[in-house]
Amino acid sequence: MVKSSDVPRLDLLTSGPIPPNPSEILASKRMNALLEQLSQEYDTVLIDSPPALAVTDAQIISTRCDGVLLVVDSGKVKREAAMKAKANLEHVQARILGVVLNNIDRRHGEAYYYYYYRQEEE
Repeated sequence: MVKSSDVPRLDLLTSGPIPPNPSEILASKRMNALLEQLSQEYDTVLIDSPPALAVTDAQIISTRCDGVLLVVDSGKVKREAAMKAKANLEHVQARILGVVLNNIDRRHGEAYYYYYYRQEEE
């Protein structure tokens, strides 16, 4: 059931309790029909999936989406793990739109910006 949120023009559809077979549900015709219906009713549909390396859910759902944003937790996810998640998504031909670097330590954020900015100028 779609619910309105406190944010204007933002509705939410929660997953509810975790089913015994989430990957089968995500790969079902019923899920395809739901996504089709939602895409006709809404301008943008965002789907939050479990971590890409934990279970196959992200890979399954990525094949049914227009694009994927890979969210990486700064300081917690090692580069090798992020590259493996990216490779797994590419293996199922997911369209990776970009990466969101989450939870950046702001005390060191200016140094990253400076490094990036300096590289562009050289």
